[in-house]
Amino acid sequence: MMKNYLLPIFSLLIVGCGNQRPRQTYDEMLNDIVQNFNTGTTGGDSVLNAFVRKTQADSVARQYANSAMKEEMMLNLISDYLVAGQVDNAQHLYDNMLEYAEQEYGQVCQMKAMVYFEKAHLYEQTGDLDNAIKTMQKSAEVFEKLQKNECNQYNDAKEFIRRWEEQKSKQAANNIIPFSYERPINKYTVSGIANKNLEFGCYDLTLTFHHIDTGQEFSVYGGRTFWGMKLDDNLAYLDNKDGDVIKSPKYDIPFFFADLDFDGKDELITDLSPYGGSQRNVGAFTSIYKIKNGKAINATEYFTNKSEIFKSIDQYFFFVNNARKEIILYADGGAISFGWKIYKFNNGEYIYDRYIHCDQNIEPNGYTVTVLSPQGQSIKSFTVSKDQFNRDKWNY
Repeated sequence: MMKNYLLPIFSLLIVGCGNQRPRQTYDEMLNDIVQNFNTGTTGGDSVLNAFVRKTQADSVARQYANSAMKEEMMLNLISDYLVAGQVDNAQHLYDNMLEYAEQEYGQVCQMKAMVYFEKAHLYEQTGDLDNAIKTMQKSAEVFEKLQKNECNQYNDAKEFIRRWEEQKSKQAANNIIPFSYERPINKYTVSGIANKNLEFGCYDLTLTFHHIDTGQEFSVYGGRTFWGMKLDDNLAYLDNKDGDVIKSPKYDIPFFFADLDFDGKDELITDLSPYGGSQRNVGAFTSIYKIKNGKAINATEYFTNKSEIFKSIDQYFFFVNNARKEIILYADGGAISFGWKIYKFNNGEYIYDRYIHCDQNIEPNGYTVTVLSPQGQSIKSFTVSKDQFNRDKWNY
């Protein structure tokens, strides 16, 4: 669960140091939070609904409601998102609160300084020291312009900046690089640590997965880096879905999710071995995990005993067709002549079912497709246009 022990302090500072605004009723404030403050969040309906029920039932708060209660409600909603592990939604609401602070109190105000202060701590808790330092510097800049009193946290902000910069220096000296992905993947926020491997001239990866709904977290070995693999904060994870088909990712992504046994629950595939694939110098994913009760259970041996196909989970060339319950491995050729093996899942077994061979035709622009049996005998052959091929190729 994400720590949020600064929120009570934050709340007191805003209530104690804020200015007064036109009074709203308790229900008007709650409605304003739901309609105008909780904008831009994703996947947080259950958290929001629980917050509304709890706030509506709070008879004490309703009885003593005052003009500062709206900020209390904002903070409570942010806290609820954090408790649920929905860090992205919490960060988004902090951004909304910055806009609110400027509208209500101006460019230089206590609330703005404290929102930056808390937002910086959340970055630090998720391992993003670069953004933590940048955001805390913004907090310090606002605090410096405010009146010096018990609400002013300028000295604390500067101290946190000093600590975090020192922590970054130690990480660099120890050849450690933290990294993270900008958006949740399969309902997990994903971050990692890369440790320099001096023997092989690469980095060993440890990946941490934090579920945005349950808050459960686990870490696994992610394998080793390729030359030139990006290690940074806010990394992009490109879409690897083609309709019902999941494709293993390209060179600089060390994991993906797919339902390998078609039970409705995705496995985690990782442990990237650079240049370990069966073709074209791609890497291979060498570990498969089932996720049970929030924990990653290594199921590699189970799957490799089931079928040889799971010993060849190549980057870019491995596919899972959920609609047809088929595992596909692109097997040979280039742009003109190529093909793939198809293993069909039936009664808990993976059976090598057929081979699809494709030859590109220049005139007219299209493909000749030949379906072969596992023994190499032609089952059927046909010609299709390029558009037909791109639409139907996973169904041959």
